Amino acid sequence: MLWMLSFVSFFLSEPNLPQIRETYKSALTNESSVTTLIAITQPHLNHSALSRAFYATAKALEARNATWVSTKLSNAKIAYNQLNTSVSKAPNDGEIRFLRFSFESRTPSVLVMKAHVKEDKAFLIKNLKSTEPLWPIMKNFFNNCSDLTAAEKKSLITR
Repeated sequence: MLWMLSFVSFFLSEPNLPQIRETYKSALTNESSVTTLIAITQPHLNHSALSRAFYATAKALEARNATWVSTKLSNAKIAYNQLNTSVSKAPNDGEIRFLRFSFESRTPSVLVMKAHVKEDKAFLIKNLKSTEPLWPIMKNFFNNCSDLTAAEKKSLITR
């Protein structure tokens, strides 16, 4: 009986990555989806580096959408720390590296949250594949990213 309970709780604790990715896509342009993204990723923070990275990205989107400076800063710090934890748990995951790169490259320099932009950029240029689940979003982001040279953009976009 205990084995069965453990088995069921294991599968109930597995994140639904397609749902998380779809909610992330929606959250990029829809504030109410940010709350949903937090709700579906938060239960998996200790079980999945990718869920943690999406949770962190939701906190970054909350920071972007907040009106109070203190709320913006608080959420940005959470996002930064959670993204770094995600990368430390899964350093070769291109999706996680992209999420951290996209966050850090858009933060103001004054926040001192750009420590990994060069490292993540090098990783993405060397390892990212066009088969990534978020590829259309990644491609669009790279095309508009000011932290990439024209040659780097071409290298990333034409995979």
